[in-house]
Amino acid sequence: MSGPLSLKNHVTLNLTKGSTLLGSSDTHLFHWAFLGNPAQPGEALVSAIDVQDVAITGQGHIDGNGAAVWWPQAVQAHKTQTSGPLPYGPDYPGVPAANGLPRPWLIEFSHVQHGGISGITASNSPMWTVVVRESSQIGIDHLTIRNPASSRNTDGIDLVSSNHIAMSNLDIATGDDNIAIKSGLTQPGRAASDISITQSRFGVGHGLSIGSELANGAHHIRISDVSFQNTLSGLRIKSGRDRGGDIGRISAEHVMMDHVRVPLSISDYYVGQPGGTQQTALMADPAAPVTSTTPHIHDVTITDLTATNAETVGVVLGLPEAPIGRLILRNIRLSARKGLQLSHVRGSASGSTLTVQTSPVLKCGPGVHIDSSELRCPDERSVHE
Repeated sequence: MSGPLSLKNHVTLNLTKGSTLLGSSDTHLFHWAFLGNPAQPGEALVSAIDVQDVAITGQGHIDGNGAAVWWPQAVQAHKTQTSGPLPYGPDYPGVPAANGLPRPWLIEFSHVQHGGISGITASNSPMWTVVVRESSQIGIDHLTIRNPASSRNTDGIDLVSSNHIAMSNLDIATGDDNIAIKSGLTQPGRAASDISITQSRFGVGHGLSIGSELANGAHHIRISDVSFQNTLSGLRIKSGRDRGGDIGRISAEHVMMDHVRVPLSISDYYVGQPGGTQQTALMADPAAPVTSTTPHIHDVTITDLTATNAETVGVVLGLPEAPIGRLILRNIRLSARKGLQLSHVRGSASGSTLTVQTSPVLKCGPGVHIDSSELRCPDERSVHE
């Protein structure tokens, strides 16, 4: 059992098979972790801050001891939550309700050059499990993450404004996003870029998200040979008028999903706070002025995606002032109870089949231009609008 540990330059923490590093339940040893604040030692059980050439390796186990005190605190705070961008209370000023009660993370790499995480199992994280922010040349492979589905805000891996990140052979089941890729809400910074996710599987969780905080953009992201089982979402790109940037050159190929509630979701209408109204394709929305935080989603290619037993195929919802551009769907086979909603999007589809139980297969709002002989809007006028 240990309080927080810090890795210095050229240090490898190796956990041999059968070993467990257990986080202390003494809350006074830790600091709250919050993306809006600079990194500090103690905001994760294991942290590496402003260092290079560091790693966590071995076949051992890092247990954050989240059930002891951190999760009950989060559950209690959620019970007092109200709708809208309100803090949980005077003890947590400036923290929006949707961000969750601030707690420590399990593993954090911040401003790290050349680092790696390999072989270990990470579980019972107080909040986010692995956080990589403003770092470069990071490899994560053969990592297993296990947090209960009921644990609040226990993202598997969060990549924030980081680049040259290679991840493979991941096995993640958790209480929130299996993986989330972000680049900041409003503060100046760098894009999330040159990221690959391959040969991985995602169990219970919220799926693989790019967003929602993408003010500094996200580009050159490649996803291949991944499977999803019992996640709420599958592939998701989410942003909003208050948190967007240049988001593009994203590809996903050889993806399998089963019992994923919403396999495909690309939306510029992320609702960041409880109680907000989710946008649908047929809701009227006038164009807004283009600003520095207007999201521009473009050049998204999805190839060989198969999804079965879904609730809804998904949504692709662009903004009238910034339509989604060059969306390419190839060999998409999705089976769901409900169809796909589209608005303000341009692209093409080929070799694709959507099988739904409830008509229509496509529900199209304004500004839909999809070049496809297979996926056509019920009202052809919306295609040529």
